[in-house]
This record gives sequence, structure tokens and C-alpha cells, in this order.
Amino acid sequence: VGASARGMRRLDLDAAAKALTRDERAGAATAAATRRLDDGEAARALAGGEKGALGLHAVGRRADAYRALEIERAASGECDERELVRDVLYACQGIDGEFIKFSPAQQAFALAPNVNVSAGRRNLIKCLTEVGWLFKKVSAALGDGRTAGVDVDDGDGSTRQAFRAAIQRELASYYKLIAVLEAQAQIPIVAYLERGDGAAKGGDSYLTLRRLFVWLADPLKMLRTLAVLVDATHGKRGGAALAAMYNYSQHGDPSSTALVRRVLSASATPYLGMVHRWTVSGELEDPLCEFFVSVDHSISDKDLWRRKYAFDEDMLPSFITREQGKTILRLGKSINFLRRCCDDSSWTPERADVLNAVEKAGGLDFENPDGLTTLISETAKRVDGTVRRVLFERFKLGEHCQALKRYLLLGQGDLHECLMDLMGPSLEQPANSLSVFKLSGMLEQAVRSSSAQSDSPDFLDRLRVRLMAHLNEEVGWDVFTLEYVVNQPLTTIFTEHAMSKYLRVFNFLWRLKRVEHSLCGTWQMMKPTVAHLLSSETAGGGTSGAALADMLRSCHSLRGEMHSFISNFQYYVMFEVLETSWVELEEKFAKHSDLDEIIAAHDVFLDAVVQKALLGSKSQLVLQTLYALFEVMMSFREVAADLFDMAADVVAKKAATRERIAEREKNKQWGTYVGEESNASDFIDKDEVAVAQSQLANLRDDYARALDGFLNLLPLQTHVDTQFLLFRLDFSEYYASKGVGPGDIAPQRVARGIQ
Repeated sequence: VGASARGMRRLDLDAAAKALTRDERAGAATAAATRRLDDGEAARALAGGEKGALGLHAVGRRADAYRALEIERAASGECDERELVRDVLYACQGIDGEFIKFSPAQQAFALAPNVNVSAGRRNLIKCLTEVGWLFKKVSAALGDGRTAGVDVDDGDGSTRQAFRAAIQRELASYYKLIAVLEAQAQIPIVAYLERGDGAAKGGDSYLTLRRLFVWLADPLKMLRTLAVLVDATHGKRGGAALAAMYNYSQHGDPSSTALVRRVLSASATPYLGMVHRWTVSGELEDPLCEFFVSVDHSISDKDLWRRKYAFDEDMLPSFITREQGKTILRLGKSINFLRRCCDDSSWTPERADVLNAVEKAGGLDFENPDGLTTLISETAKRVDGTVRRVLFERFKLGEHCQALKRYLLLGQGDLHECLMDLMGPSLEQPANSLSVFKLSGMLEQAVRSSSAQSDSPDFLDRLRVRLMAHLNEEVGWDVFTLEYVVNQPLTTIFTEHAMSKYLRVFNFLWRLKRVEHSLCGTWQMMKPTVAHLLSSETAGGGTSGAALADMLRSCHSLRGEMHSFISNFQYYVMFEVLETSWVELEEKFAKHSDLDEIIAAHDVFLDAVVQKALLGSKSQLVLQTLYALFEVMMSFREVAADLFDMAADVVAKKAATRERIAEREKNKQWGTYVGEESNASDFIDKDEVAVAQSQLANLRDDYARALDGFLNLLPLQTHVDTQFLLFRLDFSEYYASKGVGPGDIAPQRVARGIQ
């Protein structure tokens, strides 16, 4: 070691002497700097090119310093720097060198254990080879064969291919830099410095590890960003990969932001092409499921709108909002709906106007969000208008809704009155004995007998008789229903689920109409004049006659009470529920433009009718109580009929007796004989009166209990309209005064309930 130090000291003195000969001033500065440093530090300072200390004309002395260091390192067995530079450049290309090789275990390039390198150079090499590891990782996304040992993302697709192409373009400048650095690495440092070419040309062309560190600073930053993008998109495709990249575009470093946006813009080009084709043509070519619109080819065109296409939010890139994505999905569905379900191509000529508008907005590009906004707005304006025109003008959607309201929601009142009069006797029979053909004939007869005969055959022919599944003990009233048949594309709005709601509402209204019809038939039997005549005729029959007359008056009063309840409840359903909801539906139909809004408006209409009419899932208890009330009203007709038949029989016998007496008196005979019935008490069976009195009392009690249960359950309903129904049913506080129902139902209480 001492000999080496003495040799280096002699070299330094010789070099200093030569420098003084060339330039006295520069030599003096060199001598002063050399005196301040020890011998080893001076050589390293010269070799490192510290021009602030040695001046600009120390090229020769730097060459001497490098030669001295090479001798020192050779004596210590340290690896040559040129070989290390060469291996670092190999590592930057993802290639193993002689001394620096990739370690899969460490996932990094590392020096071989037997290589003698100083700690400073070892740390420097570790920093430099990070570039190689990053390059190897980024190259893995390109499918480079040199990336063995690094996790490779095998995902494919148009977006992934565009991403790879964008990375390849960004690496082009990196490849050029590596080529230049490899050329510089071929120049021996000492020989270059001895020629003095660098000083003459104003630059240094030789390469050291420190110089390499400076050269690779910018590529290291670029590769770090690209590696982050590779990791972020690992295992992702299509819109999910674009969303991951977009998150890294919001960066504080302008250069990193610009790099990410360049890659993102190139990667989004095929995806935006898919958006364009789907929005304008309704075409979806997505074999690898990269798009946020997915299609199920197993679904038939009958369910095209609701089930065939789906929105995959995971595949929606962040630069497209959720609202825009939903609109894009709807536009593509609308075009396919027109093409496949409506067999309509009137939209096709309007594509040129959309494309021109997008072109004027700057085209469809990631860096031009106005282009996407213009594409969506212009397409929506034309496609939604076409869908609306086809549905309402060609397929008469509004008229079909009117037909459903008239036929299934009992809007055509005279038709259902005629239908009930004609079918009533048949529907009293067991359900398994009914004939759909016979009932269909009655339906046609009812149509001809009502104002519905003026309706278009296109709507009347869709009205059919249907018998639901039934049990052996059920009668025709329990299984009879009407149905309205619609075809494509109207099945998109009138789905099976929607038609099942129409069926539920019709069955409810039909049952309500039957109760009203029964009470009206009872009224025809027990008109006030008839009731007064029967009461006066039977009142003279003693105690039994008075009881019979009292039952007739009580029966008439009970029928009026039942009819009042049915009338008010029917008014509530037909006007406050159906008509109000129908007006809202018409307003929405006039205002809404796209098919989704039209379908939603129709669904809201049906849901409102079902909920307000107490047919919802939360109203089953009150509905069962209401049906029990209906059953009591239906049984009332039989009790009233028996009672009036009894009174009519008494009156008939009394009239026959009067005629017999008059005939005998005319023949100058005794009017009556011993044992013959002569007054009302003789014509009344006391046991029958007692039975009828018991039946009527039980019926009144059953009605009171059912009514009390119904009125007490109404306030528990969540819909506010039921509060008005409760007030309407007891507006005179008649039930409240008798302790039936929840008590006082004042308007102020209803108003407080609304608030």
C-alpha cells in the first residue's frame, strides 16, 4: 500500500509540472488545490471533474487521475468501471450482464456476490439498475420475451392493445437514449481525456456511472410512471383499466400528468370507438367484455329492453359520468328496439346530422369532452323523438292505455253493467262447469249492448275472457276475469308483471262492482214504496206482525248503510285513485321523451293504483277485512230476500182472504167460517219470524264488527289518501257516535296527518 501511495504521489507531481508548463495560471490554481487535499482525494477530485476546484483546463490532469485510480483499483482487485457501465446498460435493456444479473427472488438486478466493488459504487449501481427493473416490468405489459421472472399481465383486448402501443411509443425515446449511451460507453475514458476532444468541442462524450446516473434521471421518472400504470391496470380490461389510469392523471407533477394523459388518450381511442358505434348504430362488438354495456344473447327480443342489455358500472371509465353512461346505454337500446322490435329504420338518415355535429365539436377524443357531450345530446334528441313517434303514432300506445283503462279498470261503466247482468246467472254455477266460449259470446253481446260498440275493432278484439286456476268448490265469480292482449313492441311497456297488476285491480273492482250490483238488486226488491206497503200490511198482525214490520224497516236501513259505504268507497277508488293517477300519467306521457321515462311513468301509475286501492303487500290485512265486509254484504241479499218473501207471502194471503170474503159477501154468505184464516196474525209463522229476526241481528252484528275492523285498520296505512277515505266514510261522524272505528275523524285531524 505504501508503494502504491508513493507511486501516486510521483504521478501527481509530474502531472502538475506539465500543467504548469502549458498554462502557468492554471497550474498555479492546480497546485493550490492539490495542497489543500490529501493525495487520494486529489486524484478522485480530478477524476470526477470538479471544475470549480481544478479549472476548465484540467483535462490532462483528469486523465492522469483516472490512470492513477485504475492502477489503484487494479492493485486492489476492484472491477473495471467500463465493465460496470456496460452491465448497467444491459440491465437497462432487461438483459443480464457479466457482473449484474436479474434475481427473481429479489425482483431486482443485483451484482454478483464475488464482484469486488466499493460500497459507493455498489449503492450507485443499485440506484441505476432500478431503471432496468422498471423497464423489465413495463416490457412485461408488451409481452416482451426478455421479461422472464417478472409477473406478466396476459390480458388482451382493444383497450389493452392500445395501451401497449402507447407504452411502446413512450419507450421509443428511451431506446434512442440507450443507443447513444452504449456508443459513449465504447470510448475509453483515459484515451478520450488524453486526446482532449471533449474540451475542444465543449462537452464530454465518455461515460461513467455518475454520468449515467445523470443521463437516466428523466427515463427513471418516466419508467416509474409507466410502471405505476402497468400495476394499476394489472388484471383489468376495457373501462376498468381506463378508470384506473384516469385516477393517476390527477397528479401534481405536470410532466407525469402529461405522460399519463398521453397514454390514457391513446388507450381510450378504441373504447371511444365502441361508444360511437353503440350510440349511433346500436352495434356492440365486445368479445372480451370491455364495454360498460353487456349483452345476453340468450334473451329473446321480447325482453330486449329490460333484460337483454345491462349496465356494468365496473367497466365505466371515470371520464364518462354515470348519467352519461346510462344515457349511452339507453340510446343503443333504443336503436336496437327500433330495428328489432318495431321494424323501423326511419332513424338511419339522421345519423349524418349527428356525425356532423360531433365533427364541429372537435371530434370524439379523450382530450375533447365536448365531443362526447355533443354525441350524446344530439343522438338522444333524434333517437328518443323517433321512439316516441313510432310508439304513439304507429303503434298507438296512448289509445291502448285508454282501452286498458276502459276495459280492465272499469272506465266503460255501461259495458260492465251489461256484462254483469248477462253473466250473473252463469257465474253462480261451479267454476268447473263454465265454458270460456259461452262467456266470450256473452262478452260480445255486452259490447253490442253498450257504448263500447263504437270502439275500434283493433282494441275490442284484444279483450278476452279468461278463467283463472280454480278449486272444485269455487264458483264462476271467483275465477272469472278479463284480459287485454298486446303484442310487440307494446309488451315492452305492458309486461307480464304490469298486466298481472291490471288483473289484480280488475278482480278487485269486479268484486266491488258485484257487491254494488247486489245491493242495487236488493233495492229493486225493497223499494221504499214496497217496504212501506209490506210494513203497513203486516203491522196489524199482532206482536209477530209488528216484529216483521220492524225487521223490514231495519233491513231497509241496513241496506242504505251498506250502499253508502260501497258508494263512498267506489267513489274513492274510481275518482280519487284511478282518475287522479290517470291524469298524472297523461301529463308524464306528454312531457317525457325517452322510453325509460315512459315505462317508469306507467309503472308509477300502476304502483300508485295498487297502493292506494289497498292492494299492496303492506295492505293485505286491511284488504282481507274489506273482503270479509264484502262477504257480509253479499249474504245480506239472501237474508233480505227471505224476509221480504215472508212479508210478501203474508200480504198475498191477506189479499186472497179479502177477495174470498168479498166474493162470499157478494153471494150473501158468511165471509169466514170457523177455522179459516181471517187476519194478519193468522198468516204469520212466529217461528219463521224469530229465525229471520235472529239472522238479521247476526248479520248486523257481523257487519258492525267487519266495518269496525276495517275503519280501525285504515289509519295504519302509510298512504295519505287513506286518511281522506276514512274521513269520507264517516264524514257525518255517525260511526264515531256509535263507537265504530277509531273515533273522531275531523278534517283538522286529517290535515294534521298530512302535515
